[in-house]
Amino acid sequence: MRSPSHQLKIEHSGQIVRIQLAGEDTIPNKDLILRYQVSGKETQSTVLSQPDDRGGHFAIYLIPALEYSTDEIVPKDVIFLVDTSGSQSGDPLQKCQELMRRFINGLNPNDTFTIIDFSNRVRQLSPTPLPNTPENRTKAIAYINNLQADGSTEMLSGIRTAINFPTPTGRLRSVVLLTDGYIGNENEILAEVQQHLQPANRLYSFGAGSSVNRFLLNRIAEIGRGISRIIRHDEPTEEVAEKFYRQINNPVLTNIQISWHGDTESPVIYPAIAPDLFSEQPLVLFGRKEDRVSGNLQISGIAAGGKHYEKTFNLIFEETVNLAVAQLWGRACIKDLMNQMVSFETKAGVEAVTETALTYQLLSQYTAFVAVSDDVRVEPGSEYMSMQMPVEMPEAVSYQGVFGNAPAGGFAGQMEFLTLSTPASAEAPDFLRQKRSPQSPAAKEVEISLSFDLEEMEQDEILDAAINHQLEVISITGLDNTEIADLTRHLQQLNFPSGFSGEIVFEFTVKKGRVERVVLDQENSTLKDPVVVEKIKRSLLLWRVPPSTTGKVILTLHLHAESIETVNLRSL
Repeated sequence: MRSPSHQLKIEHSGQIVRIQLAGEDTIPNKDLILRYQVSGKETQSTVLSQPDDRGGHFAIYLIPALEYSTDEIVPKDVIFLVDTSGSQSGDPLQKCQELMRRFINGLNPNDTFTIIDFSNRVRQLSPTPLPNTPENRTKAIAYINNLQADGSTEMLSGIRTAINFPTPTGRLRSVVLLTDGYIGNENEILAEVQQHLQPANRLYSFGAGSSVNRFLLNRIAEIGRGISRIIRHDEPTEEVAEKFYRQINNPVLTNIQISWHGDTESPVIYPAIAPDLFSEQPLVLFGRKEDRVSGNLQISGIAAGGKHYEKTFNLIFEETVNLAVAQLWGRACIKDLMNQMVSFETKAGVEAVTETALTYQLLSQYTAFVAVSDDVRVEPGSEYMSMQMPVEMPEAVSYQGVFGNAPAGGFAGQMEFLTLSTPASAEAPDFLRQKRSPQSPAAKEVEISLSFDLEEMEQDEILDAAINHQLEVISITGLDNTEIADLTRHLQQLNFPSGFSGEIVFEFTVKKGRVERVVLDQENSTLKDPVVVEKIKRSLLLWRVPPSTTGKVILTLHLHAESIETVNLRSL
């Protein structure tokens, strides 16, 4: 056991290893990384169980042999997708470049490859995959050496380019993502991979730096049925690159199938679709059998060289001391539920996550542990104040790369503005006329404050207003008549693609002048298309709610499949 990030105190006592932080590390500006290794001559397996009043929980571990080789290596096509945004400036980009040089030189003779890099625009080494020749490797190394970190992180464009890149016939596509993951639209990225990555393709993620976005990197690899790796900016890359190729060239077990043999109900197992088992990468399955009745669980798959693999576990739920197994299943359940909501949140999904988190006493997006103090340290009746609290920059991350140069006398805010030099004519839509300050009716400019990244919306969505005959507001509960009229006007500016029709129901809360937690009521909605749901959700989050409004709102809409008349603001 070792840690490349912190000083540790490690104590061994039989089969128990106790790990503590040493006193040398005091600044909380980096992730704690613990690396450990298990070894064996062949694939090992074990099962742990924990029965209680919530059901019979179990965890199955498949640990491949440390040394594994095969005589058959399938030619693959590799896309190296590298983040060159401003936050990668300095050590993180240098580490990614070093990794990529090793990756390029480690390709097998019959492989093909290309490089795609992204920031606020997408660039690529070649329009089609390149054969692995000395000339193409030299070309790739030169491209890597010239990469510069600058601009915002528009990962969605990079992901889309990689997914849609032409694949040579008869080859498996592997997308290798290298990034720190500093973005704000993780779910949109995950939804893109979930919906469009081909089943036979794999997506691998490498996080380079001291404090990478582990949520994104781990989840994108899980959805992409690949593996995730984290490497610090100051760690050697040779071992990481070598292990990576050893794994993707030699999967120990593929096409893994899980079946239950017994007279009672089957257990609920996560992940629902088992990923491939790679060399030196344990595969862990978590299950729960609500009735706690014993039975046999069979795992089968195809080993390297086409050999059939089969292993049967006899699950007997007896009292044990494996007190963590139930909570691990709860975490896996929450992760699966959240993966189902990467496109949009649903009322049923939120309720299921909340119930699971409460049952297993876990943190989630909708639950938290709260410390309550009776010691009042604020003046009763006083107003709330919002303050900026300084935090440590992640170790080795460039401040200028993330925020740019701070202006003299203050912090550089991230608010974006769109200025429309348009007179307030009677023909302009209501929502534009209402943006004018009542104290300055003769003003010649209208400023619309945007609380989201412009990269997330198409330019025409921002500049085109519409007189909408598609969207009909059926009912709104939780608002007064004035607020209902204002929200109706706000929603009727939306422009939808033709062909959508049906009823759609949302629930959301309003608090302190903001719309929060917009969820779809799937049970009462007949229209559930992600494009429509996301468009309405964004619009609701941008609605300027009167500060005094608070509570839960239920909104029922009907969308008609008909065309709309569009008014282009450029012509006003």
